[in-house]
Amino acid sequence: MKGTGKLGIALLIVTLLAIVFIDLTKDSQIDWSRSYDQRDKIPFGLYFTRTELPHILADSSEVKDFTSTNYDDLKRFLPGKENASLIFVVDQFYEGKESIAELLAFVERGGEVFISSNSLPPVLLDSLGLSQDYYYPQDFGETVDLNARVFALSNGRQAFYKDLEYPGLFYGIDSTGVRSAGYFEAGGRQLPNFVEVRRKKGRFLIHLEPLMFTNYYMLQEQNFLYGAAALKLIARKRVFWYDALFQSKEIARTPLRVLLQNEGLRQAWYLLLFGLLLLLLFRSKREQMAVPVVEAEKNLSKEFARTIATLYYENGNDSNLLQKKIEYFLYDLRTKFFIDTLQLEDAGFAEQLSKKTGVPRADCERIVALVNKYRKITYSTDSELMEVHKQIEEFKSKANIL
Repeated sequence: MKGTGKLGIALLIVTLLAIVFIDLTKDSQIDWSRSYDQRDKIPFGLYFTRTELPHILADSSEVKDFTSTNYDDLKRFLPGKENASLIFVVDQFYEGKESIAELLAFVERGGEVFISSNSLPPVLLDSLGLSQDYYYPQDFGETVDLNARVFALSNGRQAFYKDLEYPGLFYGIDSTGVRSAGYFEAGGRQLPNFVEVRRKKGRFLIHLEPLMFTNYYMLQEQNFLYGAAALKLIARKRVFWYDALFQSKEIARTPLRVLLQNEGLRQAWYLLLFGLLLLLLFRSKREQMAVPVVEAEKNLSKEFARTIATLYYENGNDSNLLQKKIEYFLYDLRTKFFIDTLQLEDAGFAEQLSKKTGVPRADCERIVALVNKYRKITYSTDSELMEVHKQIEEFKSKANIL
């Protein structure tokens, strides 16, 4: 097995071990953030309330979601739904003046709006004749007490909630059409935190503690009975729940959504990607691109010469072929031994050739005489051609001319 293959297997094993180690050693801390999201199963999410809402109201109730309080969207959504109820369970109910006007018009036509929020916009409070504040113990001559505090509805249903340091409250609710639907006790007084406000044919139900409808409290029996009783005040059979975080937490459409939505699988996926990145990094440093083997070009000089010779021979032109043989021989002498072949007929040429090539002088004189004899003839026979060829090849062999 190649080294890179072993490295890949090792990285895979390390990745799996890291996943197991993280799962075994990680501190499973509870997320106490107040998301108020119907998809969240964390303590302060709204998964339980949204899931059980059809059963809380009535099994015959129809509960759907709507996702926008934009003025233009409300203007298209609300007409024709005067026999329905809208439910808002949010941290802060901050809607613009135009959107508030649409909600007011919807209620006046017979609609119903249930709002549970820690804070309400002044334009809505002014329109309904309400004033909102928060409970501060020092204003009532009390000290901060984190023990359970009683919260009650006008129908007598009670529940005890702790860790609600500064719950919201209404004051001065003696306006026409406004009545208290719930309160909490502080300093020997009953401070309203849940009111019903009637507007012509419809009404608002406004509650100032959305935390009471989260998973943490609704999964406690007595608190569930309180929250369910508050929601049961909704009289309509058609209900629309406001999904405030739909745009930011819309379910992923990617094929990896199962991995990305599960924390353990998401961590494993990221570790696997990291391991593959390391594998590619090490592999790129230890391996190079394969260099192709380039074979040397074949020497076809002999084949070329044989082909040319065959052409001459078949044409019956022996003298021309003989002349070419002599010319190539003289070319070899010039290039190999730097001999001036123009002096071929000089008396001292054979001696010079012998010194240059190391061939005996007698052989040099014989080859020089042969070349001088046949280099200028215009006709030759096959036997003469073969003789000249034989003599030249023998001399080239002795002179080591390859």
